[in-house]
Amino acid sequence: MSNEKFEITGAQFLADMLNRSASIQANVASIQRSHRFPTHTFFKIENMAKMADVSVATIINQLIECGIESVYKELDEESKQKINIVTADQYAKLDKLSSDSKLKVVK
Repeated sequence: MSNEKFEITGAQFLADMLNRSASIQANVASIQRSHRFPTHTFFKIENMAKMADVSVATIINQLIECGIESVYKELDEESKQKINIVTADQYAKLDKLSSDSKLKVVK
């Protein structure tokens, strides 16, 4: 028996969501931002949401996680640490948000 730990990538998880073999339920603090998408990109996102039967916001968040995961693979440890720092200003924003940050991932 192998002691290897299987870790699913963000892209694999999103693909499983699109195939409806995985789902995510989250109750996490969030920050609302407005963003403009090129039409062709938004249509793809919207179609993914329909395939997975989830909200467009859920797909956008998963795509962002996939992108961050991919970029991390190309960075050195110092750069990763800089990205992961929570500044005092960011912490103040976080402190204003709900303290109930439970995340449940179902596969």
